[in-house]
Order: sequence, then C-alpha cells, then structure tokens
Amino acid sequence: MGTLDGAVVESAVGKEELPLLLVPQLSRTFALTIPKLPPDLRLTVGAAYLLCRAVDTIEDSQLADCDRKLAQLDMFLAAVEGKGRLEDVSRRLSVDLSGQVSREEIDLLESLPGLFAILNARPARQQEAVRTCLTKMASGMKSYVNRPTGLANMAELDDYCYVVAGVVGEMLTELFCDHSPDIDQHRDALEKRAASFGQGLQMTNILKDIWDDRRQGRCYLPQSLFCSVSLDLGDLDDAARNPNFRPTIHRLATIALGHLGNAVDYTLTIPRQHTGIRQFCLLAIGMAYATLNRVVQVSHFSSDYRPKISRTTVQGVMLAAPVICRSDSLTRWTMSGMASLCHANAAPLTVGPETMGTAR
Repeated sequence: MGTLDGAVVESAVGKEELPLLLVPQLSRTFALTIPKLPPDLRLTVGAAYLLCRAVDTIEDSQLADCDRKLAQLDMFLAAVEGKGRLEDVSRRLSVDLSGQVSREEIDLLESLPGLFAILNARPARQQEAVRTCLTKMASGMKSYVNRPTGLANMAELDDYCYVVAGVVGEMLTELFCDHSPDIDQHRDALEKRAASFGQGLQMTNILKDIWDDRRQGRCYLPQSLFCSVSLDLGDLDDAARNPNFRPTIHRLATIALGHLGNAVDYTLTIPRQHTGIRQFCLLAIGMAYATLNRVVQVSHFSSDYRPKISRTTVQGVMLAAPVICRSDSLTRWTMSGMASLCHANAAPLTVGPETMGTAR
C-alpha cells in the first residue's frame, strides 16, 4: 500500500476520519478489526492504536543512539501528560526519526496533534484508560531500547510483552467495561486475562518477525532459553542453522498458544449480545492462531523466513468471526481446532519451568 499524501493527512487532522486514514497504512489486522467495534468505541480505539503505534515507532527505529531514544520517549510522555506544545513534539520527533522509520510512520508522527485532539474530545474515562496505557507503555519501553542480542530470560520476555501489549489488553478492558454495564459486571474475570491476551498476540508477532527485527538491529527472543541448548542469539544466522533452534521456537509457540487460550476465555466472558466486540477479539485471535501455525511449520529458519498468512486465510477468519461469535460452544470448538492444528504441527516437546512464562 502506498504512503499517504501529506496534504490529505493535514486536512484530516483533528477530524474523526484521521484514524480511518492512518490505520490501514500501518496495520492490516487493526484495519480489519477496529471497524467491528461499536461506534462509540471505534474512534477511541483507532486513535489509541495509532498513539501506541507512535510509541512503538520510537522504540523500533533504527536510531542507534540509546540516549536519544530515551529522550524521544520522554518527549512523548510529556505529550501524554499535556506538557509542551504538541506541534513541537510532533515536529521534533518527525525530524529526528526522518530516514530511520518508514514514510507511513513519519506521517503518523506528523499527525500526533490531530490524534491527541481526538483523544481529548473523548469521554473522561476513555481518556484516562488510553493515557494510562500510553504512560505505562512509553515508560516501560525505556528498559528495552536497542536490544540486538535478545532479552535476558523468560521473565524479561513476560515483562516486555506486558509493557507493549498487556497494557493494551488492560486499556481495552477498561474501555469495554465503560461501554456497557453488563460487560462491567465481568470486570474481574476480564482483568485476570487481559494482559495474557496481549502477550499471546505479542509473542506471535515476535516469532513471526524474527528476521525483520534482526535486520532492524533488535531481537526479543529470551537468551537464557536459547543458551540452555547452546544457541547464541548474538549470531542468529548460525543459531538458526542449529537443529536445536526449531524445537526452541516451538517451545515459545506453545507458550503463546496458552496465552491465546486465555484470550478465547476473555472473549467468551463478554456477553454474547456484544457481537462487535467479540468479533474484534476473535479476528485478532484467529489470525494469531493462523500465524503460529505457519511458524511451527517452518522447517528452515533462514533469513528469508516470512511466515505471514495468506489473504485467503484472512478472508476465512473474517467470514467465520461473525458466525461463531454468537455461540460460545461454536467459538470454543473453532478456536480449539485452530490451537490443536498448531500443536499437531509443532514438534512434541516437554516444556520445563524456565520456558513456561507467566501471565499477569
């Protein structure tokens, strides 16, 4: 998909069309899922996703200077807290990261004033949920800038997934509960699974993007797990040729599958009449299951490894979601089938305590 024309973005700043213009440029998944939400949530979640993506853009940039990245995250935090002029923050981030991120991401950074204007016009509880998420995310990411040789261990992987995705699950839970009193009645059950939902999606992305991340100078695999089978993430090309690499990836996929199971439970906790919210969740879960199934079927993890799902698979998930979302039993049967397929395609492994991970 091509980049947006700057004049188009500028003309939409501060208008409700802005998330609709930007989301498809940055995420196929969210472009498909966000329109399923009820109207009063759609705009808030669209703006929230883009603001979260702006934080991710800072963390994932190719900028090698760690101190500059930390300063950029602090700059974004100041914007979240309402300190300083948003136009200045937007301009400085766009200039600093020019050439370090994609044109679409520069468009996003240039649109920060309009996105914050949308957020500021939302109901107070929605604003608070989004700002809390952004604060936790930007603050937490400071610990993970420029990690070219991986995270230390599973505990760090859990924490990283929490600060980049678990907090989004918590934010969405708050937004869903604010949307409807009958969802709010299930708040405790939803909150227990919210971070795990996010971790399942994030671990799937990590396993899908191993080589893309590597090319950008980052790695989010846990070093201790790979070291336990004599693999050095400092030389990923060599490690990937080792016969121990694929089973170790499968161990992580098994953990991700456990979190996605929690995501299904989360979705089924939402009352059946909220079909839009259920579809929003099920589309993300279904595409994650399909992606993990591609991951575990990879036989050689070379640098051309790109286990992305096909358009046909995406269309199948899109067609299934509105049908199964109205039935708890059909939803569970469908999702269990997708999980079972992943397990069947993965090597049979015994997962030790070090590899289990924890859900918050």
